[in-house]
Parts: sequence; C-alpha cells; structure tokens
Amino acid sequence: MINRFLLDYWLLLNGAAILIFIGFYCILARRNMIRLLIGLEIIAKGICLLIVSGSYSARILVAQALVITVIVIEVCVMAIGLALVIKAYKQAGSIDIRDFSNLKG
Repeated sequence: MINRFLLDYWLLLNGAAILIFIGFYCILARRNMIRLLIGLEIIAKGICLLIVSGSYSARILVAQALVITVIVIEVCVMAIGLALVIKAYKQAGSIDIRDFSNLKG
C-alpha cells in the first residue's frame, strides 16, 4: 500500500516538474506573445498539480478549493493578456516582442 502511494506521489511530482520546466522553456525560448502566455499557463497548471499532489499526501481538502480559485484567476489573467495581445497586434501589426523595443511611454 505504501509503495503504491509513494509511486503515485512521485509520478505527480515528476509530472508537475516537467510541466513547470516546459513552461519556463516556452517563456525563455520564444518571442511570440501568445506562446509566452501559453508558457505562463503551463507553469500555472504545473503549480496547481504540485498543490494538489501535496494535499493528496497530507489529506488536506482545502487545497482543492485553492486550486479552483487559482484556475479562475488564471482565466481572468489569460483574458486580459489576450486582450493586450490583440491591442498590440492592431497597433504594431506583429506579436513578436522584439518589435516593441521602441515604444514610447
């Protein structure tokens, strides 16, 4: 029983770590604004998986409510981010972040 539990916990932790590293790679390697937002979303899902796996081992049910709240906040952040990407595309005609190096503020 304990070995199965540790195997499940180990797989969840590895899956979360892989998601977080994929998200960081997506942020660092790409210069497309939509891919940057997708990278942020992948990192957030990896962190949610870490929270759920930690609560699974400690038998805490409050963490599931926390993850649902985080998902709702992520949706709001993604909606605002995509609105900013659309506005930037209309203004500059591109979604490459290197094209926005000469913005006046």
